[in-house]
This record gives sequence, C-alpha cells and structure tokens, in this order.
Amino acid sequence: MAKEGALHSIEVQAARFEAILTTARDAIISINGDGLITLFNRAAESIFEFPASEVLGKNVSMLMPSPYREDHDRYLRSYQETGEARAIGRIRKVEGQRKSGETFPMELSVSEVRVGEEILYTAVIRDMAERQRAQAEMDRLRLLSRQRERLADIGALASKIVHDLANPLAALSMVSQGILRRIERAPEAAIETVRGQAERLVGTAQRLDALLGEFKDFARGQRLDFQDVDVAGLLRTVEEFWKPEAIRNGVVLDVQGPAEAVSLRADAEKLHRVFDNLVKNALDAIDGPGRIEIRVEPAAAGRVRIRLADSGPGLPEGVDVFALFETTKAGGTGLGLPICRQILVAHGGDISVDKGDSAGAVFQIDLPLHGTPLA
Repeated sequence: MAKEGALHSIEVQAARFEAILTTARDAIISINGDGLITLFNRAAESIFEFPASEVLGKNVSMLMPSPYREDHDRYLRSYQETGEARAIGRIRKVEGQRKSGETFPMELSVSEVRVGEEILYTAVIRDMAERQRAQAEMDRLRLLSRQRERLADIGALASKIVHDLANPLAALSMVSQGILRRIERAPEAAIETVRGQAERLVGTAQRLDALLGEFKDFARGQRLDFQDVDVAGLLRTVEEFWKPEAIRNGVVLDVQGPAEAVSLRADAEKLHRVFDNLVKNALDAIDGPGRIEIRVEPAAAGRVRIRLADSGPGLPEGVDVFALFETTKAGGTGLGLPICRQILVAHGGDISVDKGDSAGAVFQIDLPLHGTPLA
C-alpha cells in the first residue's frame, strides 16, 4: 500500500509538472552539463518555431544568433570550472533566433539544479518582441494624440494672433499718424515734441515682436539637439545665471544637485530655457524677501525628477498654467509655460504643478535619462 501511495504521489506530481509546462506562456528549456536540450515546452515550440522533436538532444546554441551562439559553450565550460556566473540567477535581456532565422529580443532567467552527479540548467524565456511592438504602437498613438492637440492649439493660436495684434497695430497706426501730423504742422519743431510718441511706438513694436516670437516658438514645435547633459552642471549653470537677480530681489536661490552623478540625453539649451522660465516666474511672483528651492528627487528607474518650489503667493484656484493664454502675470502672453511643457514632452518627459505646503507653487519635472523623444 505504501508503495502504491508513493507511486500515486509521483504520478500526481508528474501530472502537475506536465500541466505547468503545457500551459506556461513563457518558454521553458532545460539543458544538461554539455549544453544539450533535454526539455522544450509548448511555449518554446511556439516562440522558437521548432517542434520539440527537432531540438531535443541538440546543442541549445542552435536557438541563438551570433555572437551568443559561438560564445555559449565556452561560457558554460568557464562557469563549470570557475563558478563565475553571467546569466545564472539573474534576468538578462538578450536575443534569440527562430527557426526562420529571425532574431528577436527576449528576457532570459536561468537556474541551476543538481540531480545526483548530473547538473541541469533551466531557462525561462519571455519573448519581448510583442511587448516592444505594443510599446511602439502606444508611442505612435501618443504622438498622434500630441500632434492632434498641437493642431488644435495652432488653430487657437491663429485666432489669438488676429485678436491680440488688432489693438497694438491700431495703436501703432495712431501713434505713427500723430507723429506725422506734428511734423507736417511744425516741420522745424524740436524732435523732443515727438519723443514721447516715438517711445510709445518703439515699446509697442517690441511687445509685438516678443508676442510673435512666442507664437512662432509654440507653432513650429520643438526640434531637439540631443547630447549628454550632466544634471548637476545644468542646475549649477541655472544658479549662477539667476543668483545675482535673486540677490537684488532679496530672494534666496537654493539649488542642490543630485547626490550622485546623473547624466541624461537631452537638448541642454532647451532645458535651460525651461528652468529660466520657471525661475523668472518665481522671482516675479515673490514680493519681497523669499526663497526658491531646486532639488533632484528620487524617481522611477531610468528617469530623473527635478522639483522647483517658491515661497510666492501660489497659484489661483482654477487656473491651468499650462493651458494656452492662461496667465497670472499682467502683460503675460500665456505661452511661456505651455512652451516649457512642449519642450519636456518632446523629450519624452512632462511637468506638473502643485500648491506648496504653506504657500507658493511647486513645479515637478520628470525626464527620461536616455532620451525618448516624441518626434
């Protein structure tokens, strides 16, 4: 009876093991100490396009493209002699090769087990090609959505240009005509008689030029010149540029870079523009002595997060500072922060804002370290 019970238990375990192998979505492949395939489950057949009958007893390197194929046996011998593992006990991203010769990205996890004198290595393999295709499709749809948003924004810009240029142009026309009439009435009069009007003319033209410049910046999108950017160096440059202005305004500009060296692929000039806009806005918002803090904070793997907080009055309820033409500044165009967001989104990042713990505004910038631009 005891033998029958033990046999039944073994049969149950075998059936359970077979069910796991059959239903697993990941490929499960075992090899012996010579690198010969001893187990090849149904998912492995689907992923590598080989029936198990064609691979069992063959060297596992047949499932690998160069240079993995040539290096595998040497690596296996080296591990058995030295115990120095490169793949065992960790998850690695490598390439596999299907029967058709197509190579594909995969995640590989290898474990080792000893059965008596025999060593078996078992790999769990996940085909990453479909995930990458899905990610590429998500990126394409996200880009399409951004492009549609930009088209709508550009339409709003065109309408806004017509509206916002009407009054300044009328003022330019009136001032110019006033100057001409004075000259016609008294051509020998001193130039001082029209100085005030001429200054108004120049000031209006300068405001129009700034407005049109921001319109053009937003409408043409962001073309990025990627390079390696040291985050600490970037923030140090921002601090050096704005510290004299902060001191003149009685504001403490406290900038702290990352604890460890952090480098990202980005357009340094465009990122400077983002921080220049944020620091200038903070200085404009603070009335009297105050404080601006810039910090690098923990973020998800492969990303960097930079936090800028000021001690100003904060943002009014219901104001979306990233919406076109929303502004809390007299004479502001409402394009500065939308352009900042456009720059960061073009890098594959983003920006958000919150109310501070007591007062002020807190801007949070998230960027990928390796540059994933939305072209």
